[in-house]
Amino acid sequence: MQPKHTLPLNHGTPIPQWSPRLSVGNAKLDEQHITLLELGRDLMRLLETKASTDIQIHGALEDIDRLSRLHDALEESILEANGCPTLSGHKAVHLTARNQLANLLADVSHGVVDKAALSGLVADWMAHHISENDLPVKDYLKSVPRARAAG
Repeated sequence: MQPKHTLPLNHGTPIPQWSPRLSVGNAKLDEQHITLLELGRDLMRLLETKASTDIQIHGALEDIDRLSRLHDALEESILEANGCPTLSGHKAVHLTARNQLANLLADVSHGVVDKAALSGLVADWMAHHISENDLPVKDYLKSVPRARAAG
């Protein structure tokens, strides 16, 4: 079974290397970002290797999916605890990415591997997620406020 559209692999949007300028000031979130970037680069290498199998690609996508779900939940809980005014928009971006990833996982499960779609989605998300979604709200991601004393 072949994908409906065949596009060239995305070589124009590189997955960034981690640097301190990408830090949101929260060690756990930064650690997850670093791991997600590494997983994204691993997937890109698989997609560029003709010998890679659907099983390998599916496994790499599952790793990204698993960590991104944990990461998104932690990020959203911290934003909520800190009263981030743009939380609903942040959640919407996460939901869109999760839905796209779920669709790609389903396609790979059915033997439809659209390497161009996979590489484009992963490269675009990884290149922009931190800089466009997280850094603008980094003041709300730095820490979880302590519970207020009952008054």
